[in-house]
Amino acid sequence: EIYNAIAQQGLHPSYLPLGLTRQDDDPTNDSEVSGIVPALKHPNVTLKTNAKVVCLHTNPSGLAVKGVEAEIAGQSYLFMGEIVLVACGAVNSAALLLHSANDRHPQGLANSSGQVGRNLMKSLMTAVVQLSTKPNSGAFQRSIYLNDFYWGDPDFPYPMGHIQNSGGLLTDIIFAEAPPLLSVLAKFMPGFGLKQLATRSIGWWVQTEDLPDPNNRVRIDGNKLYIDYTPNNIEAHDRLVYRLTEVLKTIEKGLDGFQSGKIYPRGEVPIQVMANQCGTCRFGDDPATTVLDRNCRTHDLENLYVVDGSFFPSNASVSPALTIIANALRVGDHLIERFG
Repeated sequence: EIYNAIAQQGLHPSYLPLGLTRQDDDPTNDSEVSGIVPALKHPNVTLKTNAKVVCLHTNPSGLAVKGVEAEIAGQSYLFMGEIVLVACGAVNSAALLLHSANDRHPQGLANSSGQVGRNLMKSLMTAVVQLSTKPNSGAFQRSIYLNDFYWGDPDFPYPMGHIQNSGGLLTDIIFAEAPPLLSVLAKFMPGFGLKQLATRSIGWWVQTEDLPDPNNRVRIDGNKLYIDYTPNNIEAHDRLVYRLTEVLKTIEKGLDGFQSGKIYPRGEVPIQVMANQCGTCRFGDDPATTVLDRNCRTHDLENLYVVDGSFFPSNASVSPALTIIANALRVGDHLIERFG
């Protein structure tokens, strides 16, 4: 009903592509199901669980990584390899490189440009709640997205972003990590418990790209990790939130079961929710201003690659997951061509 009502406003909602396994124990087609489990069927693949990589060690010349130090069950192990690929996520990949500073690389590995950790990006995300008078399960999958305002509108000729429904509020992980929103929601529906709130609501995510800023960064001070982050591109995001609420007000006039014209509780995700993190080891041709080359190999070390979202020079308003996957496959093809 919501899909059709949005379409009747001259907009173009679409159904989100979802991967489902139909497995009772793990119905979502996640990286474990589609990546790790198939990889472990190969005899030359070993997975070390509960292992924390703490440092990368270079050879005496500092031109290549020769060892990966990891802590497993309280003991230190050193793993050797000819090629080292880092994929810890944009925050922790940068942190690992910075933690691995040595005499040859006093600012951290691959950091002759001073760019490791800088230009941290994470999508501007606001959760908007549409209140319903009819209960739902609170556990349904997300299904609809709307990109009509992705490239702006007649009043704002700049990208604004992506809108999608969250699915049931009881199943959305980021909603669970955003208790301020639930506190706001509780004020509008007093006397309800968490489950009752969630089953009388439909959630929407509004996502806008943030822009690269060298002052938004991951940094290390001693053994502590710090995130310096100030949101930007806020006007575009605020306009997109406004657009969504106007759409909801309009469609609710013809829908049964909604509190038409009422306020829409909303909350921005806090900084500790690092959804869609990217950009801390951006790639490019100039070693003075970038960390990685076009194949995601570090400019400074001949056998070290970073293949997660760190390589992004700019962000998008949608999840970076498919781009990260596609780029990892591209880098894999490069490695096969290079090393055979």
